Amino acid sequence: MSTKYIFLACLFLLLSVRSTATTEETQKQIADSLYICLSKAETPADSLWIMENLYDVLPRANGNLLGLELFDVANRAGNSSAALNILRQLANRYLANDSMLMELYNKTLSYHDGPTPTVDSPYRASSDELKETRTFLRFARNIHRANHASEAKRRELLQELINTHTLNQPTDIYDQAVLLHSICTMLSRTGSDAMLTRYVDKLDTLIQQLPASAISLHNAYYVHAALIYSQANQFEKAYQCDRKTLEAIRQLEKQYKDRGRYFRNYDSSRYVIYQRILSNHTKLSQPELEKYYKLAMQLVAKNPEVAETNRNYPGPQIFYNMAIKNYAQALEHIKHCINTPYVTNSSYRLMQLLRNEIECAEAVNDKETLLEASRRYNKKLESYLSERLDEKYKELQVIYDSYEMRNSYDKLQLEKQNAEAESMYMIVAIAAVAIFILLISVVILFRLYRNNRKLARTLDKSNRALRAESSHLEKSKSDLLKARDEAKKANYMKTDFIKNMSYEVKAPLKAINEYCKLITDCSDASNKKYLERFSSLVELNSELLSTIINDVLHISEIDSESVPVHNRPVELRPLCTMVLDGVRHRLSPDVALMFDTASPYICLFTDPQRVHQILLNLLTNAAKFTPKGSITLAYSVDSEKETVTFSVTDTGIGIKADKKDLIFERFVKLDKETQGAGLGLTISRLLARILGGDVILDTTYTKGARFLLILPKNKILKIQ
Repeated sequence: MSTKYIFLACLFLLLSVRSTATTEETQKQIADSLYICLSKAETPADSLWIMENLYDVLPRANGNLLGLELFDVANRAGNSSAALNILRQLANRYLANDSMLMELYNKTLSYHDGPTPTVDSPYRASSDELKETRTFLRFARNIHRANHASEAKRRELLQELINTHTLNQPTDIYDQAVLLHSICTMLSRTGSDAMLTRYVDKLDTLIQQLPASAISLHNAYYVHAALIYSQANQFEKAYQCDRKTLEAIRQLEKQYKDRGRYFRNYDSSRYVIYQRILSNHTKLSQPELEKYYKLAMQLVAKNPEVAETNRNYPGPQIFYNMAIKNYAQALEHIKHCINTPYVTNSSYRLMQLLRNEIECAEAVNDKETLLEASRRYNKKLESYLSERLDEKYKELQVIYDSYEMRNSYDKLQLEKQNAEAESMYMIVAIAAVAIFILLISVVILFRLYRNNRKLARTLDKSNRALRAESSHLEKSKSDLLKARDEAKKANYMKTDFIKNMSYEVKAPLKAINEYCKLITDCSDASNKKYLERFSSLVELNSELLSTIINDVLHISEIDSESVPVHNRPVELRPLCTMVLDGVRHRLSPDVALMFDTASPYICLFTDPQRVHQILLNLLTNAAKFTPKGSITLAYSVDSEKETVTFSVTDTGIGIKADKKDLIFERFVKLDKETQGAGLGLTISRLLARILGGDVILDTTYTKGARFLLILPKNKILKIQ
């Protein structure tokens, strides 16, 4: 039987079933017919068209395995376009499997776009299609990474990506698109609407510069952007993206039909787009409303899979009836689906439907439904606002970090430009002087025998020019010194301002505490217990405020390098006792504060005030995160390393090992609900380093947290 006959038979079988509804039974009949045709195919090229239609007809689980076989068949048939196309389709099916996405990407490395194949790249493909496929697969990996990374990892990756985009953008347009797409997918998981839409707009500008033939990249962007713009209430942009997605689908269908793929079905995608367009019905004209509602309901009647989706969530009917003010019918549809998992599993969809239910119930005067919907909406809104507040805080942190990075980069660039300008100035000056001297030398050699007096005048002129240049350099040096002094003065003024503010706040706080005590002392016995409790609360919060002010003052002093250090011999046991007494009032009732009596009696040559401050910060931190159990202070001498190590050990909530460096950064608080400015550990480490030591987290201890203050021995005297 000839190949031509086989294909004519296949085409007849396909066209005979194509007009019927694609039920599961019909799909099985089509698949069986295609398998018959495939068994009679003689070459890879004969098999390719049949297998492509099989891939479109078979259920997803079976189609995945067939897709990998189809890739190999396309290569054997010499059809690189079909091979790269199936890689892009498989990427959509393996979004949850990063290792598979990586394997698909590695398969693209076997292609080259040059004139000569290599051992590693035996297949030839067009440059644009190869770049399109690799970029599409990288888009898919971006989505997987955003969906499966932890919150902390997403934030870390997002910061790195934004820094790269700000400071070191790639030059290749496809690499730029991948970078912006990665930022957008990360931001879409954090809910940072304002920042997200800005980056989506940037990505849109970049996508428009890609070749029009890269339909898969345009489509991937428009699908993602439409959802983002819709959730950000930018309905016009969402509508434009949806229209472009529909146009991209139309082009893809035409391409597939031209290649003989009759069963490539985009009904589900179209239905989702029509539903999203109808959800913004207030922005649609009446003809547009009727058009998209009719298209959506035609898909429901035509496609069983779409019909099942519509039964679970009749979105088109809800939005259409609301648009034509048939609120009773819309409310009936809403009640049918509002408690289904499809709705309740999506906060955005549930809140949207609750708002619609409230509007419909109010319109038909259904007070019971209105009350219940309002109650559920308010409860959901509280949760949503809380999440948005946290997300906005994280967004501000990212913006701040990006600003700091940009500021540092600008400073480095300015310093580099100044250095280059200085170097260029010196080179020009030296070159000018050299040329000038050379000319003078030529003139001298040429006119030496007859013009000694003219030579003297020329030399005098040169000296004056050099003196003027020297004067100019002296002035530049003076200006630089003046600028340095002004910067130092500004830094000192900042420190003095913080000190003055500290004094101005502490005095009223002290007065408030004293007045509270006076009121308590003067009250009668019946109110005294209550007032004592109130006075203690005021005193505690005043102390917390003073601690925050002191922390800011200390960090300012450290930054200005004005922290005095007064080393002297100090006995460690009395010092530890004093620190323990200073923190005892901060403990919870169920916490035992202990000192390890095995610590030796020694005298250390150091600054007792700074050591006291560091230990007090560490013990206060332990008291804050230890609701019950114990806190133990101890110290030991390491003769081999010539260090003295203080340890503060608690049985509190503990700190993860991967946070061991993060907790020492400024203003970092692992628990946002705790009091304080997040400066205690930062100040402790900076002071320890001023003393020649360090503060670290002992990650080997897992029953709570253990911080170690390590100081150099200097001179140690044993106390008898």
